[in-house]
Amino acid sequence: MADIRFRNKAHRDFFLENMMKCRVNDCYHRAFFYVMGIAAETRANINQMFDFKTDCIEPEGMHGGWQTSGTVKVCHLAFNLWNGYTDKERPQDFTPEDLFCCEFAPYFMEGIKVRYPEYCRELPAPKQQTEHSR
Repeated sequence: MADIRFRNKAHRDFFLENMMKCRVNDCYHRAFFYVMGIAAETRANINQMFDFKTDCIEPEGMHGGWQTSGTVKVCHLAFNLWNGYTDKERPQDFTPEDLFCCEFAPYFMEGIKVRYPEYCRELPAPKQQTEHSR
């Protein structure tokens, strides 16, 4: 967890607090709470988006009056990382083209790394070409 980049202290604190509240510490929960912690509005409304008693996401929270275009993207990515959730009526809202066109994109990439650590390892440096290898 030490190499996860957080947007700010509030983001980090939210992540740690919610991981302590949930029953399981796995990549699904870590990615969900990491992404939901990116924006102040999603942090403030986490109980509308996640039911801690049943350990389930709450898609109905997407219709809250507090939602903005940015927080909708945060919630869409968090839900998708949780269990592959997409809205059957508007699946295009869950594409990288739609989701990543916002200020949160660098943190979205971090959320993907948290969810898929086995696939998001550092790549080796490319080999330098020499005169003989051209």
